[in-house]
Amino acid sequence: MGNTINRRDFIFRSASLGTTIAFGGVLERLVGTAGYAGAEMPDLVVVEGANYYDSTRRAVETLGGMKQFVSKGSRVGLLVNSYFDKPGTYTKPQIALAVITMCYEAGAASITSLEDAPRSYWRRATLSKEDSERIDSVRSPGGTVTIDLPRGVKLKSVEILRDLLECDVLINMPIFKDHEGTRFTGVLKNIMGTTSSSSNRFFHKGALVSGYYDDPAFLSQCIADAHLVRKPTLCVADGTEMIVTNGPSGPGKIAKPHLVVAGTDGVAVDAYGATILGLRVEDVEMIQKAQDHGIGSADLNKLRITKLSV
Repeated sequence: MGNTINRRDFIFRSASLGTTIAFGGVLERLVGTAGYAGAEMPDLVVVEGANYYDSTRRAVETLGGMKQFVSKGSRVGLLVNSYFDKPGTYTKPQIALAVITMCYEAGAASITSLEDAPRSYWRRATLSKEDSERIDSVRSPGGTVTIDLPRGVKLKSVEILRDLLECDVLINMPIFKDHEGTRFTGVLKNIMGTTSSSSNRFFHKGALVSGYYDDPAFLSQCIADAHLVRKPTLCVADGTEMIVTNGPSGPGKIAKPHLVVAGTDGVAVDAYGATILGLRVEDVEMIQKAQDHGIGSADLNKLRITKLSV
């Protein structure tokens, strides 16, 4: 079990580290580029194309470029859904590789793989020598700490990776797909890749049920509560090929929209991702509960959405 840090202590320590943390309120990032002079930046960028590496670069560039999020010397925490191995169950390594490359181009000092992506994950992509060197430089995460969550509805504390708290930039990289417990998984559900096994068990069985998915409302609320710890700096989600049945581990029926979705609001990214799977936003309880916490907006009608093809 890690050390316990309360909210006040963590804010103080985070300030000394130069990190940017949001505890439940919406942290808005206003960025401007020459390409958007005099115009507002999009809230979401959706890029369609068969080259997932290029689609990812285009999506981030349309948001203003990685330098808007990663400054020289930054420590980046990268949360990639990488442990599943069936087709349509994991974030494409080409997408993760594009983000890693852009982070180093922007001047990142280090990148930590918060889920500690295994080497077998990277072997699913064709890697150049430079790609392999970049991947080899990615660090594994360290230990966990326990964070108190006074605003948590069901989750009053969570044991979570220290690196998630201490990195300067947090990039959440899920895959959109079906999920037996929450109906849908994306940015919000991906946070469980940073929590300890004991916290994960509580998410699933803290309501004193016998089955892993017997209380989806409790699970959904715990996921929303966990996002009171920290909001992502950037979200890059895989909507290229995903299972639409038998999630999260598959195998299942696969849809191939060939989309990469990027934005700074994880709730908005998930709201859009749910529609890719043919769901209404109101069908996904954890999205609603995260919005109720003020973490982000699920109202797609109020968002500036830019759609591109490459």
